[in-house]
Amino acid sequence: MKNTIILVILLFFSKISFADNLVKPSPDINPIDVVEIQLFALQSNDENDFGIRQTWEFAHPRNKMATGPLPRFTSMIKTPAYSILLNNLKFESREIFNDGKTAGIAVRIEAKDNKAYTYMWTLEKITEEGPLKGIWMTSGVSSPRLLAEGS
Repeated sequence: MKNTIILVILLFFSKISFADNLVKPSPDINPIDVVEIQLFALQSNDENDFGIRQTWEFAHPRNKMATGPLPRFTSMIKTPAYSILLNNLKFESREIFNDGKTAGIAVRIEAKDNKAYTYMWTLEKITEEGPLKGIWMTSGVSSPRLLAEGS
């Protein structure tokens, strides 16, 4: 799975067109890697909103119904609560729980505003029959909580 993360990083730092290079959800990707794919994407978001589109790829179908379609999701990500994630300076993630069906990932963001925030990602493993069966997808992301301000 680390190969997936390395591939994503290489794609983001290269100057190629990203339109057809979205990492697709797979049963081989564990919850923390899903979150890190989304975080790398948001950290590297560009004028075409590639990072937001990549994040959307891993949104749980229920999440997509509540926040979509993609243009509406894009607008939501650009609100003050979530724009902190866009082009952030640094992030750290840590798995808090994983019972095999749901997982929680704590995320610490160092934002462009020189402040640190924390979010909680919730993921669910799709259990219904179909093309998404066995795939971890983001079912929710908390509002940010301010941790610290820089000098």
